[in-house]
Amino acid sequence: MVADLHKTVGIVTVKTENIYLNPFSQANRNERLETTFAQIENRIEAAHKTHLGYPYNLSFSPPPPMSLGGYLINNLSDPYTGSHYAFEVCAQEREVMTWLMRLWGCHNLDEYWGSIGASGTEGNLWGIYLGREMLPDAVLLHSADAHYSIPKAARILRVPAVQVASLLNGEIDLADLAEHLAALKGREVIVCLTCGTTMKGAHDDIIGALSALKSAGYDRNRRYVHIDGALNAMVVPFLQHVPTNILPSFESEIDSLSTSGHKMIGTPMPCGALVCRQHHSTRIARAFAYLRSNDTTLMGSRNGHAVLAVWARLFGHGYGGYAHDALHCVNRAQTLAERLRGLGADVLCNPYALTVVFPEPSDQILRTYQLASNLGLAHAIVMPNVTDALLDRFIEDYADWWANQRQEV
Repeated sequence: MVADLHKTVGIVTVKTENIYLNPFSQANRNERLETTFAQIENRIEAAHKTHLGYPYNLSFSPPPPMSLGGYLINNLSDPYTGSHYAFEVCAQEREVMTWLMRLWGCHNLDEYWGSIGASGTEGNLWGIYLGREMLPDAVLLHSADAHYSIPKAARILRVPAVQVASLLNGEIDLADLAEHLAALKGREVIVCLTCGTTMKGAHDDIIGALSALKSAGYDRNRRYVHIDGALNAMVVPFLQHVPTNILPSFESEIDSLSTSGHKMIGTPMPCGALVCRQHHSTRIARAFAYLRSNDTTLMGSRNGHAVLAVWARLFGHGYGGYAHDALHCVNRAQTLAERLRGLGADVLCNPYALTVVFPEPSDQILRTYQLASNLGLAHAIVMPNVTDALLDRFIEDYADWWANQRQEV
């Protein structure tokens, strides 16, 4: 073994330059970079001005200082254990997780664990993974309106999955859930519920689902409950008089909860956060001598710039800022729904939701406002950056289309 370390390879040289990998001269290279970045900026700036169809908060103030963009910032492995790696911001990550834990009803913080990942999808995958590690033979149950990342996670993890019916408004059908639980005859389960479904912005009845599990004979040792709160886990906790049955909170007997950073939090890059009960993280932790840390996260290297972006938003915008945004957006979504109903359109806007669902308009309107559509329906999502002027313009375009297509019928 030691002898192998002393092998020599002779003089090392580089390969001949590959024209396909480097087609530009040095002079043209800089010009091409500048031109490309300018074109991208112009395109994205224009797209921001009419964006209405996806749940992205494009209000990025206050952002992290641009000077930090010149540094590699990598939060390696577990944010609580630390390591001998110096280019990290784990202290800020822990502050972020404490902020979210307090928002989501975690009273004894030592009993919880959390981290920042690449997206809400990663949070869903990791939540289901934690459930599978607790219950290796479990079946995953999710609603028909659950985000596509839920059944995808089941395929990746090779967990058998059962789709539960949804009600017309998009929330899980508790009667159908009870029937599936009875059919499983006591087999261990992982249940994924949603706080703000992708297409309709519906809130699954968390307390009702937990009650269905209890009625079917499932104690906490035979079931795992994950909440996908990609959007509305950063909305409903700030609102007064929200029914407790839809609140994403660890005061209920849930096991993990995830959200997206680039949605309501408002970061300029995709990222997400997951909080779980500490014993679930402890179960999968492995000592990692290479970094003197614990392996508790899906990714070994995690984006420290995303951590700083979340940290800057939470502590810069503050609880009051998010409470204002949540109330303002919910009220404006209801107003948008009423204005569309005034045209004669069949419109859905769930309580405490930012999502307004309506008949799918023309391709031109879909493209202009970047609206998501499915099965003859489309939706607009009223995020904090959406202006009254943009809503007025959209309603005017939709009204013209609605009147014309009605005449054609």
